[in-house]
Amino acid sequence: MNEEIKLRDFFAAQLMSGMVNHFYSAADRHNIAEKGEKEKWIQRSADEVTNERIEKAAKNAYKIADALLKAREQ
Repeated sequence: MNEEIKLRDFFAAQLMSGMVNHFYSAADRHNIAEKGEKEKWIQRSADEVTNERIEKAAKNAYKIADALLKAREQ
């Protein structure tokens, strides 16, 4: 693995660190039914919900980092 940190990674990490207090979640119920189907609810643990929120935040952090780099080039 390349140990070099790219500017994109730095921006994303900064965004993630600013959001850390918003990641942790309680357990919840989640509807897994497809559109048009009858509702089908499952119970999810706090760990599952938290992991999902972290994954979404990481993807969004990279989208924002890409926008920052694009703006930087202009």
